[in-house]
This record gives sequence, C-alpha cells and structure tokens, in this order.
Amino acid sequence: MMDFYRVRFRDSTLNAYWHDGAWKPTIRYTESYRMKDGSQVLDTLYYTHQGPIVYHKKQSTNYAPNIPVGYAMRWVANETDGADVLTFYYLNRATNYEDYRKALTYFTAPAQNFVFSSNGGDIAIVSNGKLPLKWREQGKFLLDGTLAAHDWQGWIPREQNPGVKNPPRGFVSSANQFPADTTYPYYLDWRFAHSSRAIRINERLDAMVRATADSLRMLQNDNFNVDARRILPRLLVSLALDDSIRHSAEYDALERWNYRNDADAVGATIFESWLGDLLRGVWGDEFPASERLLYPSLDRTFELINHEPGAKWFDRVDTPDTVENIDDIICSSFKTAMAELRERFGEISARNWAWSNVKQTRIMHLVPNFTSFGRTNVMNGGGSGVVNATSGTHGPSWRMVVQLDTDWPVAYGLYPGGQSGNPGSKYYDNMIDRWAAGQLDTLLFMKHADEQSGRLLRRILLTPKDR
Repeated sequence: MMDFYRVRFRDSTLNAYWHDGAWKPTIRYTESYRMKDGSQVLDTLYYTHQGPIVYHKKQSTNYAPNIPVGYAMRWVANETDGADVLTFYYLNRATNYEDYRKALTYFTAPAQNFVFSSNGGDIAIVSNGKLPLKWREQGKFLLDGTLAAHDWQGWIPREQNPGVKNPPRGFVSSANQFPADTTYPYYLDWRFAHSSRAIRINERLDAMVRATADSLRMLQNDNFNVDARRILPRLLVSLALDDSIRHSAEYDALERWNYRNDADAVGATIFESWLGDLLRGVWGDEFPASERLLYPSLDRTFELINHEPGAKWFDRVDTPDTVENIDDIICSSFKTAMAELRERFGEISARNWAWSNVKQTRIMHLVPNFTSFGRTNVMNGGGSGVVNATSGTHGPSWRMVVQLDTDWPVAYGLYPGGQSGNPGSKYYDNMIDRWAAGQLDTLLFMKHADEQSGRLLRRILLTPKDR
C-alpha cells in the first residue's frame, strides 16, 4: 500500500515541517553517485515521519507526472525490517499448518496470497503482509500531512488478515480480486483486480468432481471471457438498431462468437478491440485523458449499461445542444473500433482478424534494445480479463500444478523461455511454443543431491573457496 501526504515546510531549507500542531525536523540523507565520466552527483533525500519526499521541486526531465511534487510517500515496503526472506526460508522447512502460519509472520510487502495444501487434506489461503489500519477510503485521494488524523493508525493484527482454512466449498482460490466479504471489519484499500477471472476460476473449480493435475492445467488455459458474457447480449441489442451495423460481417462474427478468446477467434478480436472505445465513449468526456483520471470500474460501467440506460453519464458534456443515450455511444464506438481494425489489419477475415494475430503476444528480452533476443508472433489465445491472462506483453510467466501424493509430490510446470541464457543455444527459447499451447513438463524434484536421472544433461558444481 502507498499513500501520498502534502507536506507544509517551514521554509525553503526543508529542515522542518508542520504536523499535529508543531514543527518537526526532517531527516536528510545525501547520497553520492559516480558517473562514467568520473564526476560525482549528490542527491539529498528529505524524510518526514510519513516517508520520503519523492520530488521537492518540479523536474524538467525524467519526471513521473503521476507523483505529486512536495508530497511524502508512505509505502509499506519502506518499513520492512529485512526479514521477509525468512518467510520463504521457513516455508521450505514447514511440515504443517502451524509452521506455515508462523512463517508468514516475517513477511512485510508487497502483500501476497500464500496458499497452503497438505497431503492430509488441509487447504488454506492467507492474504499476507503488513496491512495498515486506515479509515474507510483513506488514501484514495491525496492526504493532508499536517493532520495526525491522516496518519496510519497502526497495523491490522496478523491473525486477522483475510484468510480461510478448509472452507465448505472444498477449494481456495484467488485472482487478486478483493480478498474478503462485506463482514470483514478492516479497510483494505480500494483498487484490486477486476473480478472476471476470479468468477470463472470459481465456476470451474466448483464444477469439478474429482480434479486431477490435468484438470488444473486445463483451467490455467481457460479462455472463456466472463466480461463478454456479462455485457455483450445488451450491446448486441443496441447494435441491431443500426441497419448498417446489423447487416455487417463484423456484427455477424460477434453474434456467433462463443465468448472464448481462442487464438483463431474473430469475435474476441472485435470485442476486445471495441471495449476500450466503448469505455472512452462513456467516460472520456467526464474524465479527459489530459487530466490522468481513472475511469469508474468496469463493474460499475456494466451495471449502468445493463440496468441504468437512462443514466446522465451517457449524455456527453461536450455537446450541450445534443442529448446522447447509451445506444448512440454503443453504435458510434463500435464503428470507430471497426474502422481502426480495418486500417490496421485489412478487411475482416478468419486470418487477418484472428485474435492471436491482433493480440500479437511477444516475449522480449529484459533489455528493450535487444529485440533480436526476443520472440514475437507467439500465436496463442487468452487476454488480460480471462483465466489465461496472456495479453500482448504480459501473461502467466510461470504455470505450475502440484499433486501432493502420500510419498513424494509430483509437480508440473513450464515458463515461456528456456533453461539457457545463451541466445545461440537451442535451449534458449525452446519452451515457448509448448507454453503457448498450454502444455506442462513433469518437473524433476529430487530427494537428495546425489540422485541420478536421465533427464540431467549437464551438471554444474559450485565449490566454496575454502574447500
């Protein structure tokens, strides 16, 4: 979690700031940086009790415009004692649920979902980390650093972090959505992942009778688009009011689409490409891009379109002589999106408008200029709002399924790359195609260091210097 506090300094020296009715001293750190030409650059950092002042004056270059000038940043990660690594040290040695819960107490930030499972049949999940005590919606907007009431009031007790053990439904899950129900007594902040992926995951898990490792592999690669199921039927009603749209190939493809973001799905291309234009059509006049404002949530937008078609938000504020309605926005945004698709990919066809061709998944080297060391045109399905959350540049970089047998775990996994860092090696990116196809490898999980396996191609032995 991260909040910003407006700081009132006593003068331009920044030596003191006003808080809770008194002037308090700032803490200063001066850091030195050596440049490649041999020169030295000094940077002075100013801290209040709420955190560092990210920018104490406006920058002319290399400035992040979403960071306010003259504000202190309070961030949980700045308040770690460095013991976070002990969580993983003790998890690797845990033998039961109590060990798991004790290991979690060392972890600070960023808060993460830690899942537990045992071969005795126990399961659990905890949203774990240091979570500040805040009043409702505290930090949603910029805070007043002069008021003690705007400070964090402590920490949520660890044992009261959101979590569940052995729920009646028989499974635990998370897709980074809000982790608690309305009875949870603490405020957990206001921005979480959109709920569509979690809805689909829970639907699939709830329908499983005797899940296998392959059941979970298939779930990881599920391309069903819950957002389309929620909103597309209503959108099609409005599109059908415009004869030029209703008789178009694009409308026909969208109407026949099965809501799956599969690699060859033309309907997925149309829906995903249109959704952004639709949101801009609804909210762009009230929330101009130049002001860097967040739109209302997708859930709220769908609620308005489905159940409040007469809402004032559908009348554009920049056309005072015209009263628009949701049908106007749906049709005009659809025409805009289809024109953009035709300009980029030509006329609609099964090949040109296939979702994989439009999405253009690419797995690039971490150094942006090393383009030849990456892989483009990875032809797969998915999308940011589906369980298989593979977009053009982001996605599930590690898929794993673990089966806890009574003797020894059997695990499956794969990542989009290879086990060699040498671009000239055939093992540099040989896993990408199988990853794109949704396959998993059986992982080699040995019981001891001297264990032999025909799958080991070579061995690297690291010998300490004193041996």
